[in-house]
Amino acid sequence: MKRLACLVLSCLVLPAFADEPAVTKSAAVRVTVDTSEVPELKPWADEAKALVETWHPKIAGRLKSDGFTPSADVTLVFKKDMEGVAGTLRNRITIASAWVKQHPEDKGMVIHELTHVIQAYPPSRDGWLVEGIADYIRFYQFEPQTKLTLRNPERANYREGYRTAAMFLDWAQRTYDAHLVDTLNAALREGRYRPDLFEKSTSKSLDALWAEFVAQAKKDRRNSGR
Repeated sequence: MKRLACLVLSCLVLPAFADEPAVTKSAAVRVTVDTSEVPELKPWADEAKALVETWHPKIAGRLKSDGFTPSADVTLVFKKDMEGVAGTLRNRITIASAWVKQHPEDKGMVIHELTHVIQAYPPSRDGWLVEGIADYIRFYQFEPQTKLTLRNPERANYREGYRTAAMFLDWAQRTYDAHLVDTLNAALREGRYRPDLFEKSTSKSLDALWAEFVAQAKKDRRNSGR
């Protein structure tokens, strides 16, 4: 999935985790790195490679589903003239060198794109949810120290995807169903996702859940004095 903008930046030092995702037993991850267009980025690319090797099995464990094994081969390609941030096609992650040079601290972007490799979903009309799960992994597994807030509850919509959808999924999972992301991930991977899965898991429709989430976000803003 193409990422045209990066919403929140991660830290230079990888964070420590109280509850890391389970590591699955799988074939060793094989990461190929291509910095031929921008050889000056090799040190950063080497760090990204190590990150993929470490986090591939963790994300695979968090997004596991019956009968599925993600590709153990991942390719990182750094492009000189690419616009935007990064994009993923199957197991190939393409990264804009300009973004890395401007935001060398943004390792979370690599985690988001690696999640797309492991998701391996068939084409879906529900891109908001695909991107939301990828940012859920980024912000609630890889960098939970990043505090997300719904900046404009009046205008926000879960269909924005990315961190807005990630916040919504985290809230719904904590509030109603601890296995919600598991359910949605399996359904997307098997091409059987329907919005009514939210209601089956939480007893509330998707739109009703969103309305409740927004109301809670407004209440939190008032309580914090913002």
